[in-house]
Amino acid sequence: MLLTMLRIPLTLVFAYSLFRWLARSGELAGDDIVLLMAYALFGSIVLAILWAPVIGEGVSAPLTGTLTQETSLPPETNLVIGCIGRLQRKGWHRLALPLIFFEGMRHPSLPLPALLGLRSARPGSFLEKLFAREVYNYNNIQNCLHAYRILKDRHHWTPPPHRQPEVNLAIMSLTREPPPDPKKYEVKSLPPPTTPQRNQRIKLFRP
Repeated sequence: MLLTMLRIPLTLVFAYSLFRWLARSGELAGDDIVLLMAYALFGSIVLAILWAPVIGEGVSAPLTGTLTQETSLPPETNLVIGCIGRLQRKGWHRLALPLIFFEGMRHPSLPLPALLGLRSARPGSFLEKLFAREVYNYNNIQNCLHAYRILKDRHHWTPPPHRQPEVNLAIMSLTREPPPDPKKYEVKSLPPPTTPQRNQRIKLFRP
């Protein structure tokens, strides 16, 4: 979140200052031109470092997002997540729900709070439907199928098509009806073969 708040202001400040320097390029002396080139090079390197993760994720997400994103629940490295896990293991789901909402406010872009909420929400409740819809918005195929089953079977609501084609293919294979049994055709039984009559005029051996 902090890097997101720094990227845009730093980019705007760098672009504006570089534009002002370039507008006065005709008035600059030799040392000023060297300083301008050094400033442009250093600023470009800093912005490249800041924006490289965003650009890389945007390029690779359509190809690897369903394999590498939200594949499972992360370990309990967070104090809040650890408390939620201990409460859920003891069956104190009502006490875990406020902490889940708190964790969702801290990390609204992560699927973990919604996945934890599905563990603690009562089956068939409106809260379970909200958590399932939130989980369905992410890209992990297994989690999306789990949320789809909950929404379809318990709440009788069909989610819209997912933005990831791989998730839609998995849902289609899940909801595809089995093919009907093939029709059976009765074959008429043939009459028993008749024994051929021997021609008495044919002699195989001479007496």
